[in-house]
Amino acid sequence: MERAENLLAEGRYQEAFRELVRHAEAPMPPHAALATLRLAEFYALYGESERENLEAALLRALELDPELGEDPLFRALSELAAAYRGEEPELFDTGDPRAAYHLAQAALYAGWPREALLLLEGARGLPGFLAWRASDLKAKALEDLGQSREAFEAYQEAFFRATPEDRPFIALDAAGAALDAGMPEAAKEMLAAGGLPPEPDAEASWHYLTARAELALGNPRRALDALAEAERREAELGEPSYGVALLKGQALMELGRYREAREALARALELAPLEERDYARHELAVALLEEGRLGEAERELKALFAEPTYPHRGAVAADLAELYYRLADLGATEAWAKEAIRLGQAASGELFLGHVAYDRMQLEEALDHYRRAAELAPEGSREWLIAQQTAVEILAQLGYPDPEEVLRRARAALRYTPPSDDWASALRLYAERAEELRSGGRTLN
Repeated sequence: MERAENLLAEGRYQEAFRELVRHAEAPMPPHAALATLRLAEFYALYGESERENLEAALLRALELDPELGEDPLFRALSELAAAYRGEEPELFDTGDPRAAYHLAQAALYAGWPREALLLLEGARGLPGFLAWRASDLKAKALEDLGQSREAFEAYQEAFFRATPEDRPFIALDAAGAALDAGMPEAAKEMLAAGGLPPEPDAEASWHYLTARAELALGNPRRALDALAEAERREAELGEPSYGVALLKGQALMELGRYREAREALARALELAPLEERDYARHELAVALLEEGRLGEAERELKALFAEPTYPHRGAVAADLAELYYRLADLGATEAWAKEAIRLGQAASGELFLGHVAYDRMQLEEALDHYRRAAELAPEGSREWLIAQQTAVEILAQLGYPDPEEVLRRARAALRYTPPSDDWASALRLYAERAEELRSGGRTLN
């Protein structure tokens, strides 16, 4: 059976299968029993879809050699089959690396990622065809625990251990983990290393993940190009996806093409699974807001805010603050901004409280809000940039009480302000004046 394992290590699965069947049909019961056990292990490589073949092979192996019932590999595969049936697997300590790996499979399928990771610690010295799968399984367990960066590293290990035929599929998982970890460049590198998968659905995923990476890198047009390829593959399969429609809407939003974005997001809402429908509605409501369809946006946002289980109610409150600010309803803006802060969206809430105070000509109060918004928001984000720009403007209106602060904030904002933006020239003027005042040691009255 050594040849079968070599074939598995080379990714020649059909040949390996035929070799295992040949040994399983040998006239020598002990040898045939062991070969049938290895055949059961072969079926385990394909997951739940091969559960019936896995169970049949285990039963046949036990008929050929009843003593196999105590074999750690037999017991582990039996627990994996139980997990596939929806039963709780009974995990056990074992010094057999192959058994430890299949028990880890069972644990992860049962929803026990920590137990799976512990079992994989004992899965050392595995044959090649299982070694890369152990790294892949470790990555999936880490993903279940929300450890995306560590999962990416484990996927990388699996990628370089795997056969060339398996690598494109591992690269998809690795790219997804990299994106979840905030590493879009690493995601692009993995997708390039894996290349286009040979299956149409996987190819659609490749283009979708490429689009996610491009959008995260600030390239919405490239993202749309990749999404067009994903849409073509999905059309060939007759299987349009929620993810592609949603991402298309988000890319169009980045480009300010709000009507097209609304149409794409409406399509995403139609395709959304039940657990994603509220999020899709939220994205659609923001598109309506940006398009200026404020009445529709208001209805959608208030309906979402009324959903007590929606996890992004703070963001909805911030969106409502923006909506009412556009309607020049400062009282409602202030109320929703405070609600946003209460629900964890402090940067957005402080920004709109700053807008309200500024419009009321309460400059000192507005400045305090903008300072807090700039401190709370991620550097370079929309909230951060608006807060920095407006804080500089107010400090100038107040007579440059602290030229050093004006200079610091103006320079920071200029790093993220497009040169063609009106704010760029204004910020440079404010910075030049602050530099003059700092150099001359004078302040304006």
